Amino acid sequence: MNVIEETIEATLDSNGQLRLTHQPRLPPGPVRVTIRVGAAVGTQRGLADVIREIAAEQRSRGFPGRSVVDLRAEDDARLAEDAARDRELDAARRGASPGGP
Repeated sequence: MNVIEETIEATLDSNGQLRLTHQPRLPPGPVRVTIRVGAAVGTQRGLADVIREIAAEQRSRGFPGRSVVDLRAEDDARLAEDAARDRELDAARRGASPGGP
């Protein structure tokens, strides 16, 4: 399997050179490099930060994600299904004899 993409943590020197944390595993040849500021020392990314980063990276690769309308529709359908199942269980409990099955 050929590796076509790799993420490597690095430090940008004052002279503009990158110090990579490890040697790239990509084959020699032209590459595209995007430099993004990493988390500052002592700061911790939260879940919301990670989700925003993932969403931005997916959008940049052409995956727009799901709309708020789609997500709400799925949630509403799930809630309706759960409510219907609860009604079925309640009806079954009311129909069961008090002494057993």
